[in-house]
Amino acid sequence: MLSALKSIFTQSNIAVDLGTANTRVFTPEFGKITEKPSLISLINQKEKPPVSDEYISYLNSKFVSMPLRGGVIVDIKNAITLLKPLIKRSVGALKRPTSLACAPTDTSEKERGLLTEAVLNAGASHVAIIPEVWAAAIGAGLDTGSPLAQVLIDIGEGVTDMAVIRGGRIIYASAVRTACSDLQRAVRNSILARHKVNLYPSEIERLTNEISSMSQKQPFSSRLITVNGIHIIKRCRVAIEVKSKDIVNAMEPVIYKILRMIENSLQKLPDNISREILDSGICLTGGGACIDGIDRLLALRNNLDVRIAPDPIHSVINGAIQTLQYYEGKKSWWEDIVWPKLAS
Repeated sequence: MLSALKSIFTQSNIAVDLGTANTRVFTPEFGKITEKPSLISLINQKEKPPVSDEYISYLNSKFVSMPLRGGVIVDIKNAITLLKPLIKRSVGALKRPTSLACAPTDTSEKERGLLTEAVLNAGASHVAIIPEVWAAAIGAGLDTGSPLAQVLIDIGEGVTDMAVIRGGRIIYASAVRTACSDLQRAVRNSILARHKVNLYPSEIERLTNEISSMSQKQPFSSRLITVNGIHIIKRCRVAIEVKSKDIVNAMEPVIYKILRMIENSLQKLPDNISREILDSGICLTGGGACIDGIDRLLALRNNLDVRIAPDPIHSVINGAIQTLQYYEGKKSWWEDIVWPKLAS
């Protein structure tokens, strides 16, 4: 009884990963991650009648608000609406929880301020923010205290974030607000323009794996791929054949923007850091790490070993969880966390 009462009145600590695609909240008391897509339906689900027309269902699915773009909040009202039930569901205590949140390294003070405002208004009492790449490095199992430089690249839904970590701190960071959503949009728009078909999300994700052909040293031969979607004129489900070469051509401008950021960042590093990276290589996290061939393409372009983290999609939240565990029992721990001054 006493332990139950204590848990009710004790202030909780939670970790929040507010991502462009998915939002994840963790509290040690419950020991699990609560996760949901980062979107708010603009159609009242209770009043929406059952729809048999697949085309109308497709149109209804478009009436959503996405509170984040490029890894940062662009709609504070709906960001709060998104977070509030997740935080309430994750915390059983009467006292408002303190929160550890994550943000891309290139965020401005204003953007981090919006994140703080959203988490506070969603139910937290205090908010501390750490770089997503730092959390991802911990979640990926990197020894962040190592005296040798290590590179971590987190390819998320809205931002590709890169950090060089050495001696317990980020010594260099760079980011570009181009990532998985841009690759998927390029594929979707290409098919829509050529075939008047809006592909299902799972089909678009499958087609992004054509990146693997870009890592081949010899010219690849185009092939036909069968995919499914909704024909926007015929208003029905259709199966069509698309050329793999067309998919690659659509994605190339996006993937090369990401590659340029990484290559330019690596070239700016001092010689001694570059030599250390030759030994440690690159660790990939984020949803982009799951795209078939992305690791081989990065390795080919940069002449470095590239490995994918054990659980790349959850590296950020797993690292935030471990950070919470480090601060467990420390009073006012959030006051000790400050945003690092990043080397340019």
